[in-house]
Amino acid sequence: MRPEDRVAIHEAMEQQTISIAKARITTVLNSRTSGLAAANPPSGRYDDLKTAQDNFDLQTTILSRFDLIFIVKDVRMYDQDKIIASHIIKVHSSAQAASSDIRASREENWLKRYIQYCRSECHPRLSEAARAKLQSDYVDIRRLFL
Repeated sequence: MRPEDRVAIHEAMEQQTISIAKARITTVLNSRTSGLAAANPPSGRYDDLKTAQDNFDLQTTILSRFDLIFIVKDVRMYDQDKIIASHIIKVHSSAQAASSDIRASREENWLKRYIQYCRSECHPRLSEAARAKLQSDYVDIRRLFL
């Protein structure tokens, strides 16, 4: 988070106001509202040996303004990762479930249109060996890098 963003958040959460100075107009606005925030540790994984402040690299004064802090951790479990990989493969293997409407406006991304075309016209299929390889690689990547 940029230092200027930290200052702005700190003022809004501590004083429940936001100071604005633009075009020779200076004013203070009320910021009494609820907030929901999410943060990831800079290292990519939550370290149980560190405090929440160290894991999220936020000042204590900002963290203390939250009424509740929920820590959601991605725990690596081999069997669960295999089930997730199988589900992802199953969902993406069924080309029939994809939209068959390939007529897209000019503003849409050409890659999106190309993928829609491939799903509706090419009918890609995965062999059992390819499915097993994808599942195995997914589990290995999670074990090594996450």
